[in-house]
Amino acid sequence: MQFTAIDFETANNDAASACAIGLVKVIEDRVADTLYSLIKPPTDYFFPMFIDIHGIDADAVKDAPSFRQFWPRAAAFIGDDVLVAHNYSFDKRVFESTLGHYGIDNPSNPWDCSLALSRRAWPNLRAYGLDIVAEFLRIDLNHHHALDDAKACALIYIAATKMMTRASD
Repeated sequence: MQFTAIDFETANNDAASACAIGLVKVIEDRVADTLYSLIKPPTDYFFPMFIDIHGIDADAVKDAPSFRQFWPRAAAFIGDDVLVAHNYSFDKRVFESTLGHYGIDNPSNPWDCSLALSRRAWPNLRAYGLDIVAEFLRIDLNHHHALDDAKACALIYIAATKMMTRASD
């Protein structure tokens, strides 16, 4: 199994306001590589509640690359992999909105969701947020740090895939 787990943090409610990205390459059920960057969003406005959640503010990203500047590294890292995110509708929306803001063509990578797979693999959990599933699986997590969230997503996806494979045997 090969895929890239992806996670974004945003500055505000604008889906194109990515301020951090975490990418985790998985090859043969193991984390093979990681890539993380702060991203300077198109505007300097950071919603105070979001700063409280992820700790990133305008000062933290003042010297960070824009998404347009960072995209070649991310694109090379992702390649043709399936992109996996926890509650992928959020990360896919941020990804597509940010690409669109900069006029970058949206790659045709397929997407999958570790949250949806977790619901099928462990139907009796009390909830399926990244932090709850990570705790259930005893995965260390610094929640709302894009790279840590992407790593947890990758490990959850691996574990849930194995669980679903065992259940179907």
